[in-house]
Amino acid sequence: MNKKQTYIGLTLLSLLLLASYITFDKIELFYRLLIGLGFGYALSRAAMGFAGSVNKLTRTGSSQLASALMLMFVLTALITSFLIYGNESAYKLSIYPINLGLIFGGLLFGFGMALSSCCATGSLTDVASGFSRAVTTIFFLSFGVFLGFKIQKTSPLVTDSWLSSPIGEQFKHGVFLPDIFRFDGFNGYLGALIVTAILAYIVSRLAKRYEKSYYAKNNISLTEQTPKVLTNFEKIFIEPWSMKVSIVIISLLFASLLILYTKGWGASTTLGIWFGKFLMLFGVEASTLAEFTTKKASVFVTPILQHGPSIQNISIILGAMFYLLIAGSFTKKFVEGLSIAPKDFLVFAVGGFLMGFGTRLSNGCNVGALYTPISELSLSGWFYLIVVATGGFIGNWYRKNHIYKSCPTNTNPS
Repeated sequence: MNKKQTYIGLTLLSLLLLASYITFDKIELFYRLLIGLGFGYALSRAAMGFAGSVNKLTRTGSSQLASALMLMFVLTALITSFLIYGNESAYKLSIYPINLGLIFGGLLFGFGMALSSCCATGSLTDVASGFSRAVTTIFFLSFGVFLGFKIQKTSPLVTDSWLSSPIGEQFKHGVFLPDIFRFDGFNGYLGALIVTAILAYIVSRLAKRYEKSYYAKNNISLTEQTPKVLTNFEKIFIEPWSMKVSIVIISLLFASLLILYTKGWGASTTLGIWFGKFLMLFGVEASTLAEFTTKKASVFVTPILQHGPSIQNISIILGAMFYLLIAGSFTKKFVEGLSIAPKDFLVFAVGGFLMGFGTRLSNGCNVGALYTPISELSLSGWFYLIVVATGGFIGNWYRKNHIYKSCPTNTNPS
């Protein structure tokens, strides 16, 4: 424990909040900063990650994170339902199509997150503790997103849907679960929430069964650890949060996004825009980028600190960094994460690119195509869960048997 780092972290955080509040010309940008800091801090302090739910299950047999995420999906869906009930048209809901794009994109993303040991959001939180891996992943993920922008907008494989429902048609032509249960007396929301809870329970039970099978196969027994006696200082600033604490905080932050911006959580689209800005450094015109991606030129010329989603992504990085600083472990973690072997660089680059391109086929990453749609009662999120988990299992099998078979490295499953 390094109390000097703790005081530095608290000081820098205070200065950041003060400077941002004074300099941001729109209060909405300051709120984005707060929400991003909250996401980054909560994910890091509880060691939570969407990719980790599959990676940890596959590599260590632990179902704890997978079960925690299912609980978070149900809680967030419940909160979201109270917010959007009867007023769906006021929100930009992620009711995405169910099609081949979703399937292929989810498989690519799952395979890529196994190679990089993180997802889009995980790569942001990992910058402070796994710098080289995270930055490599972010760069190539951004490249993949950028290349896939036009396909996402124009390909029928991504835009058409095999299934749809009345309210779903108003958004992205997907299936809005309450449309199926209009007979329940609560505009379909009661039925949709019950189905969401049942599906989450099934996934949790399947994960638990896999855990038992894995432990039996590998002759692993659970041992109880003696609780460590902590000082008040450690309890306040250092002790990792339980996943239940982070679940509540993340769910409330998600609700804040809906209330303030009428839209759920997304991360990968912004990374593709960053890659476009990177190309502009080498003389590429915004109009050329707009023509290539079918996006408006304004998204590439808008300064990052005036772009709400960019501020949120940067703040996720900062939130994770501030947790490590305040916990007194930033320097050690950061230095450990600087080294990278050439082979690892290639693996992370491929993993990042597959994830990035996959997000365009499936309309998002683990937050944009999984967490947000499920929380907004879209059936597409559950389809994505199946394919991204399948891709993750295949990717982890390939990684273990063909990449790191003789000398496993960088096995952090976060």
